[in-house]
Order: sequence, then C-alpha cells, then structure tokens
Amino acid sequence: MSRLHFRNLGTTGLQKIILILLAIVIIFLWSYIEQGKEEGSYPIYQVAILWILMLGFCLWGGNLLLYKVFDTWFSEKLKADSLFILRLLLSLILSIVYINVTYVIFKNRYTDLPPSTDQIILLNIYGILFLIPILSIQFGLQFLRKWKKANLEQIRMKKEQVQSELIALKSHLSPHFMFNNLNILSSLIHGKNQLAHDFLDGFSEVYRYVLKNRDAELITLKEELDFVRAYAFLLKQRFADNLKIDIEVPEKILDLLLPPLSLQMLLENALKHNKLSDENPLEIRIFSNTTAGLIVQNNCNPRNIPEYEKTGTGLENIRKRYQLIAKEEITVHDDQDIFYVTLPLIPNSKK
Repeated sequence: MSRLHFRNLGTTGLQKIILILLAIVIIFLWSYIEQGKEEGSYPIYQVAILWILMLGFCLWGGNLLLYKVFDTWFSEKLKADSLFILRLLLSLILSIVYINVTYVIFKNRYTDLPPSTDQIILLNIYGILFLIPILSIQFGLQFLRKWKKANLEQIRMKKEQVQSELIALKSHLSPHFMFNNLNILSSLIHGKNQLAHDFLDGFSEVYRYVLKNRDAELITLKEELDFVRAYAFLLKQRFADNLKIDIEVPEKILDLLLPPLSLQMLLENALKHNKLSDENPLEIRIFSNTTAGLIVQNNCNPRNIPEYEKTGTGLENIRKRYQLIAKEEITVHDDQDIFYVTLPLIPNSKK
C-alpha cells in the first residue's frame, strides 16, 4: 500500500485493518492449538499468547465500538467531563468482564483445574490497576482528536462566515444594485420629498444592518425581520405592485436566532428565478406555524435563466452556515406552483 493510501485510511480505518489482521492471527493460532489438543500435546505458552491476543482484540474492538456508540448518541446530550467519566467507567466494567470471561473459558478448556477464587480476585486487581491508566490515556487521546477536529471546524466556519459576508456585501455594493437604487432615488426626489426621505431611510437601514452584523454568526429573528422590512421597502419602489411581501410571524418566536441575511438571500433568490408582471405578481410570504422553523414561500412563475447564472450560491450559503453554526438542516420544497424554504430557528441561550 502506498504512503498516500495509508494516510487516507485515517485512524478508524487503520484500526479496523489491525483488528481484522489480529482476528486472522487468532483464528490460525486457535486452530493450531486445537489440533495439538486433539493429539494430546500443546505448549502452554501458545495458550497464553492466544489468550493475550484474544483479550487485546476484545478490549480494543469493544472500546472502539463503545466510543462510537457514545459519540453517536450521547456526545451532544452530556457535558464533556460527564461523558468522559461515564465512558471510562463503562469501558472499565466491560473490560473486566472481558478479562474474566476469557480467563474462565481458557482455564476450563486448556487446564485440568478450574479457576480458584484467589486467582479471580488477583486477576481483577491486576486488571483494574492495568486498565485504568491505559483506558484514561486512550480516551484522553480520543478527546484530543475530537477537540482538534472541532477546532479545525471552527476555523472552517470562520472562513465560511467571511465568504458569506463578502457575498452579501458584493450583492449590495454591486454596480447593478447601486445604479438601480440611485435611479429610483433620482425619480422620487422630484416633487415627492417624503417618499424620497423614506427611501433614503430604508436604504441607510439596509447598509447599517449589513455593517453592524458583518461579524455575527447569529442574529435574533426580530432584528432580521426589521432589516427585511427596510429591504422590502426598497424592492417595492422598484417593482411596485408586481411584488407583494407579507410577513406574519408570532411575537413569541422573535427572540429565536438565525444566521444574518438568510431572509434577504431568499428574497433575492425568489426575484432571480421568477418573472414579475401586473398579471402575475410575485407573492412572497414569511411566516411560521411552529416554534421550530420559519417558512419563506413564493409562487412560481419561472423565467429563463442562462446556465452560467444558475450558481445556487444563495441556498448553498445558507445551508452551509446552518450546518456549521448550529448542526441544523434547512428544508427546500419545490414544485410547479409553490417554492418554499424552511429555516430552523435556534434557541437563544441569553433568554
């Protein structure tokens, strides 16, 4: 096996290979000893080696399986120190059981005398004294690897956050966006000062929100909706009655959290993929029927988009941020008439 392939196996893959090879050695040695037993002679040291190999196989494989079970079912339910202590105690108990069971089996099969009480007591004392430091080191190394992995994921999350901020800022600072809003502002100033002031206020709110939350991973739903209302006001000046945005969110979920600019990206996604007209206005609803999620829904009137524009950047950006920040998944539903995205709402630990 090349060095590159060997590295790509990873720790778990390497352990599996070692366990398989160990199992093969155990089977061959056991077969050889059993053949000697039938002939009436076999060296006792071979039995001792077989017992040690089988004990190592049981302890290694059993503790590896135990670690996976805990990592799958209990890693997010228990604190790190409680998880470590519970895993260590269970591993110690199971290891002592392995030692006693295999010792009794080998003693009864390959010797004339059954194990005595003194032998069992001594075996358990030495077993505990040997296992505690070994298991502590083993689980300590596993926790260290997990911590390193979490640290690398945190660095990756920061990079994704920076990328998200750049995408959001580029979308707002792009020449197309700037010229559209300047043209709208120019047409409103003539004789409609109040509307011009309102547009300028909404325009400034949008930029204030982007600048304020450029370093934030999560924001309250209330703050995000305040931003969306300001952003929707700008869009309404451009599309008039061709665009309808309805927000119906109960007050009890306004303190829950979500990644900033998630709703803005979904609004832009709806505008990008649908035609707007007086006959078929784009209707966007932002609502929630549970405390677990926020739904952004729009009717479908698809427009032809060149292949090079079908990047899927917006939805993918939101999906990645949810995965990295909260280990949550967004839900996307798409059919001929309705498109909607369900965003999980994250509990606010400060409340």
